[in-house]
Amino acid sequence: MQSQILPSRAALVDRIAMQFEYGQGLICLVGNSGLGKSYLAESFITDKYEDFSKAFIQLSAQSKDVDIIRQLMEHTFRSPIVDQKLSLSENFFILHSEQPAEPCLWVIDGARHLSDELITELQTLATRAPSTLYILVTAQSPGMLPGALDIHLEALSFSESKQLMKMFFRELPSEDDPIFSTFIAEAHGNPSVLLGWQKDSQSLDLRAKPPTKYKQKHYFIAAFSVVLALCLVAALYNKQLMNLFEQRQSVVSQESVILSEPTVLEAEQVLKGGDSDDVNLEAQSREITTEEAAKTEPAQVSLVLGALLTQPGIAEEAKSVIESTTEPVGNGSEQAEVAVSNPPSNQGQKTEEAVANNSVTLSSKTSLTNAETSQQTQLLIEMGNDNTWFISRPNTEWSIQLLAVTDKKVAEDFIAMHQLDNLKVAEVLRNGKTWWFVTLAPYSQLNDAKNARANLPEELLAAKPFFKRISQIKQQIQQSQ
Repeated sequence: MQSQILPSRAALVDRIAMQFEYGQGLICLVGNSGLGKSYLAESFITDKYEDFSKAFIQLSAQSKDVDIIRQLMEHTFRSPIVDQKLSLSENFFILHSEQPAEPCLWVIDGARHLSDELITELQTLATRAPSTLYILVTAQSPGMLPGALDIHLEALSFSESKQLMKMFFRELPSEDDPIFSTFIAEAHGNPSVLLGWQKDSQSLDLRAKPPTKYKQKHYFIAAFSVVLALCLVAALYNKQLMNLFEQRQSVVSQESVILSEPTVLEAEQVLKGGDSDDVNLEAQSREITTEEAAKTEPAQVSLVLGALLTQPGIAEEAKSVIESTTEPVGNGSEQAEVAVSNPPSNQGQKTEEAVANNSVTLSSKTSLTNAETSQQTQLLIEMGNDNTWFISRPNTEWSIQLLAVTDKKVAEDFIAMHQLDNLKVAEVLRNGKTWWFVTLAPYSQLNDAKNARANLPEELLAAKPFFKRISQIKQQIQQSQ
């Protein structure tokens, strides 16, 4: 029990517990905003049913059904695996079949944020839950949960209002104080208004002096100081920008200074101790060698390529041609042209044979690749799916899912290993991947599926197969299509 609660509220907590014990599984606590519904719900879940598995969820406008289902299952079962595509009741029944749940108490604060689908699921669980399940929901108006027992939370009386304030405030005005009495009367027994009492705000000091010009001067000085500080910061920032701009200009001007060619030649001449004529001769000789290299380069490249495609003996001929390029320009170019235009006959024949051999090798590799591809395609065609069969079945039937994989070969090996009569395979596209679901179906009722699961071999039971409605498989197949 929480430390501070009024006797009338404690009696209401006992009344809610008595209604649960009389067989009512779903109760709605109704009251206007500020009457203390949340505080009463917290008192109930703290004080009552200590041996139960408890879940307290406070809803808001951002609450989603998926998050609510996950929180309820996590507080009810140990390390549950929640399927987001299943409803609240389906998740509860599946998890209960795997690990039976203990008696549960769910307290949901804020029924106005519940969706119609979730309200229907709560009604279903309150009547069809396989174990003890008590559900308490708070709402601002009656009738928000059809089929639930509405228990109204009334406002506090005048005496209870003063008693509540004495619990939370140490010093209160006397009961004869007209301001205090008026405040309690105008609160109309709303605890949120009563607990918002402030002694200072409920009194008026007539001796208080109005603000003088002295405070206005302080405001003016503070504003002027802020403006002055901003101006100084702007001036320093502008000065730094100017310095940075000047540094960049100096770097650019230094990079733009390039020595002219005569200056370079004069420096070389001073270092070598030679005359200007010698320098000119050296420059001319460099130009001549550059022209020779440009003319002989195509011939050299063609000869090197020919040597790579033929026997090693051709490399000697290419070497002799490259050495001939050191001779005068006319002779070197003519020899290169002769070497290119008249290749050895043996070299051409061997080159053609090598090309033919390469083409035969490539064709053989291509044929092998095509054979492997056709073989894999044939293996994929052999295994089909039972999607049409699933779509034709009624929604009330059940199945036992044994395996779910994205590798078709794994599913084929699994089916070949376990020779079962009523195996059905569903092919589903989820998040861009193809999934193969290997199931046992059909079963008209859940009890039939449970009996069939109990008779499975131990190696299949070790994988923890679970029950799945045919309607869910049909929905997944239709979404894939």
